[in-house]
Amino acid sequence: MTMTRSLLMRRTLVYVIMICTVLLTIFPFLLVINTSLKTMSEINIDGPLALPHIFHWDNYSRIWDVGNFVTYYKNSVIVTVVVVAFVVLLALLGAYPFAYMKFKGKGIFFLIVLWGLTVPLDLIIIPLFNNLKSMGLLNTIWSLILPQIALNIPFSIFLLRGFMKDIPYALLESARIDGSTEAKNLYYIIMPMLYAPMVSLIVFTAIGTWNNFMLPTILIQNDQLRTLPVGLNYFQTKFTMDYPMIATAAVVSAFPAALAYIVFQRNILSGVMVGALKE
Repeated sequence: MTMTRSLLMRRTLVYVIMICTVLLTIFPFLLVINTSLKTMSEINIDGPLALPHIFHWDNYSRIWDVGNFVTYYKNSVIVTVVVVAFVVLLALLGAYPFAYMKFKGKGIFFLIVLWGLTVPLDLIIIPLFNNLKSMGLLNTIWSLILPQIALNIPFSIFLLRGFMKDIPYALLESARIDGSTEAKNLYYIIMPMLYAPMVSLIVFTAIGTWNNFMLPTILIQNDQLRTLPVGLNYFQTKFTMDYPMIATAAVVSAFPAALAYIVFQRNILSGVMVGALKE
């Protein structure tokens, strides 16, 4: 009886802690969404925590007509799509030879790739700025795309190579005996077996690119080329006291990243766990 009561108390305590953690986690998001459905007068009269008397969904249509929000959104979509496409392509082409091919200096080249994981952006931002300026790419859309591709490549190669090493090498040997080329092996054999880790890589790369703040802030001065994280900063200066519009812009900008994570959550978890346990 004592053990049952003790077990019940521990379970109750665990659930209470979990519920409190969930509430503390989602409260800021609910507060932002609640603010986005109000007017400024409602906030001044009722306070920021009160529920709106009327849900002003028109804020979500009006946001596209104020500031330069459409341009910021379009730039973020372009940069994210291009970066993700090139990162996935280059990571596949880079991880395949490191996983299955033999060549001189393979270990040294792979260590150089891993070295890229240890270099923080803060350390290379000044040389990067000078290099882009000397190449005439500063204050262009490519100054956001090319560095983010390069910064994501080391981890991407490291991730995909680890999963490729778990695929039986006999599959490739059989395909080569039948006359298959390395390109066909990669496309028809390896890629279908890397679905979960590739989804994880795409989502992580997309979210990181979408939310990147430092590079657009330093490398872009033209307002027509700014992405959402930086654009929201300038957007707030234009509408400093209009908290509902600021909250609406934050919700709209965060929606794609949150939706991608929710939709592919199971694939992300399985992609992280595949290969972690071996018999």
